[in-house]
Amino acid sequence: MTNEDKELISDYMGWRTKTHAAHVFNMHKDFVFTTCDNGYINTHFDLNVAGACVREMQKRDDWFDFVTYADVNDTERYTWSQFFAWLYNADNFFEVMAKWLKEEKK
Repeated sequence: MTNEDKELISDYMGWRTKTHAAHVFNMHKDFVFTTCDNGYINTHFDLNVAGACVREMQKRDDWFDFVTYADVNDTERYTWSQFFAWLYNADNFFEVMAKWLKEEKK
C-alpha cells in the first residue's frame, strides 16, 4: 500500500496525517498512529483497522457501495463466501478501499 493510499484512508476516517506527531485511534483504545519526520504514516493497516473502517462505512451508509464496488471490480470470479474470505484479508481490503476512494469518492 502506498503512502497516498494510507493518506486517502486516513482522510476518509478523519485521522489527521502529516500534521501531528501522534494520532490516537479512538475506536480501539490500544491503537496509536504515528508519523515519521518524512511524513510517512507509520502504522499497521491490519484487520483491527479494517474493522474500524467497516464501522465507519456503515455509519456513513457506504458499506453496500464499497462491497458492490469490490465485487464488480473483482478480476477473479469468486463464490460469495470466497469473495468475503478474500476481502477479509487486510492487504486485499485496503487495496480495494484505496481504489474505491480514488474512483468512487471523488
